Amino acid sequence: MPYGGSAVAPSTRSWLGVAREMQAGTALLPTNTIPQDAKSYAPEDTPKFLSDDAIRGSMAMRYANILGPEDASFSFGGPAFLDTYGFFLDNAFGDLSTTGSSPANGTNLGGSVATLAIGGTQATIVSATGYASASTVQIDSGNISEVVVLSTAPSGTLITFGNYPLRFPHASGATVTTVSGPFTHSFALLNSAVGYGGAYGSQPPTHTITDIDNLNYGTVNTSGARSYPSACVQTIDFTGNAEQLLSVKFTGNSWISAPASTAPTITVSTVVPVAAWQSQVYIGGTAPSNLVTTIGDWAVNVKRTLQTYFNTQGIQNPYIIGRGQLDITGTLNVTTPADETPLYWMLLNTQPLLQIVLDNGLSGTSHLKLVFRCSQASFVKSKPDRNAVLVGFQTSWSSVANISDVGGSGGLGPGIFQLLNNLSSYDLPSDDDLPSPRTLHLL
Repeated sequence: MPYGGSAVAPSTRSWLGVAREMQAGTALLPTNTIPQDAKSYAPEDTPKFLSDDAIRGSMAMRYANILGPEDASFSFGGPAFLDTYGFFLDNAFGDLSTTGSSPANGTNLGGSVATLAIGGTQATIVSATGYASASTVQIDSGNISEVVVLSTAPSGTLITFGNYPLRFPHASGATVTTVSGPFTHSFALLNSAVGYGGAYGSQPPTHTITDIDNLNYGTVNTSGARSYPSACVQTIDFTGNAEQLLSVKFTGNSWISAPASTAPTITVSTVVPVAAWQSQVYIGGTAPSNLVTTIGDWAVNVKRTLQTYFNTQGIQNPYIIGRGQLDITGTLNVTTPADETPLYWMLLNTQPLLQIVLDNGLSGTSHLKLVFRCSQASFVKSKPDRNAVLVGFQTSWSSVANISDVGGSGGLGPGIFQLLNNLSSYDLPSDDDLPSPRTLHLL
């Protein structure tokens, strides 16, 4: 036995890595680390085994077990980190706009092309003064604003952002500025015919999830990590209990795992979780008079329909994990009501605006904020609760799609999440895996 005993892998040295994929199913090394609760850390390969049970004169049951198509599932959870968890909101929703702070070096989109299209990684601006390699640049404004980081120095007035394909079309003359943190990210349901990267089908981006378990795989896997490519999020559950940290759990499916190409590098931000008592719940509006101070805990549950398609393509991995409808539901535990107002939310079916705000109270680049808004929350349950010292109400609500809770892709949406943090973008793949820059035009 070696000095110190046999080789082992302490579970506390595990960590979860994530990277947004440039091409669905092409695994990347993680760009960010997301701390997790060890008890909720559960990636799992789930290959299908095809059993030969054909009778052949014997009293046995199974005569062969043949490896069939294969995929994987994942489930993670723990305290919510209001920077890196945006990767999973982006994966589930797909419509992401971002604005930065302290705009400078203002200019406009120029050139001979009328409109830059979704998926483009280059743009011509009127003046490149003040722009350099690694400049953080905001293109356009409102719900189609997006932040990119220049991958090279400008070539004349041509800027290149190879890691950051455009998410929205942008017309000539749109504003362009350099920006800094903090950044405001808005996540809405992607409704455009063209999905992330420019392919048709309204599909959000995919991610590679990397499980770093530090196990010694010998000559088969020397990285101590396994990559789960083409990860698609199915559920995101936020829980805000006034006596605990804001917590979140997410689940989904991916392709079968494979050894990571090399040992990943841990990249943990300095962001710490936020206590849920700092959250505020508004019903019927966002004025101070709409603040409900009698809620002991709340939950917001996002569910995206997924379907894994296995095709006769000569490989065992899925052809695609299709994303379908997205629904948002939740609960409010009204622990200290003064009257029957929570009951009338349901009985009158008023479907009020519901907004939850969680703010860490800091400033500058240390400022963290989560805002969830559902402009039509239909309360479907309001049960009197006498299990505690005081009478309360256990309420449940379901989102109703509307024209207010949408992003730059339009349509109808069930709700919007907004994150304020110092992370400039959720488009951060490994430079080694990037294709050549693309310029796409929508005429």
